[in-house]
Amino acid sequence: MKRRIHLLTSLVATLFLTGCMGYQLGGSRPDGIETVYLAPVVNKTGETAIELPVTQALRERIQNDGRLKLVNDASQADAVIEVELVKFKLKAIAFQRKQKTTAREFRMRIDAVASLKSTTTDEILSESKTYGNANFTFDSDLTNAKRQATPRAAYELAEYMVDDLIEQW
Repeated sequence: MKRRIHLLTSLVATLFLTGCMGYQLGGSRPDGIETVYLAPVVNKTGETAIELPVTQALRERIQNDGRLKLVNDASQADAVIEVELVKFKLKAIAFQRKQKTTAREFRMRIDAVASLKSTTTDEILSESKTYGNANFTFDSDLTNAKRQATPRAAYELAEYMVDDLIEQW
């Protein structure tokens, strides 16, 4: 009797575990792509030097993601990521109580388009059109408040963009 229960338990466990075959943590990557080069980010917005925190965020996201190895030369890469920043927007989302026309909180949004392109075939493997947001408050220095919020918007943008470009459905 114990042998039957053990056999039945083993059979049920085997059936459940076969459903997990082929599953992997962390997602997948495009076939044949193991290394990637991040081309200089092109800034087509009116916001000066916004490509710098976006580049840093993208590099960190690719490295932390772990599915692809980031290289510093396109000739060593299986694919190239090309990014174009197309829109930068600040929107007032909260106002002073006593002065209803004076904003106290803003939402920053950075929009971008990107492509993952094979270095051997020049074929576009995937594309992304996404954005990153960051909310911030300020008292007197809008420039400083924007400077502090920009990395947060850049990191959100990088997270969505890298997932869009690398994830295979």
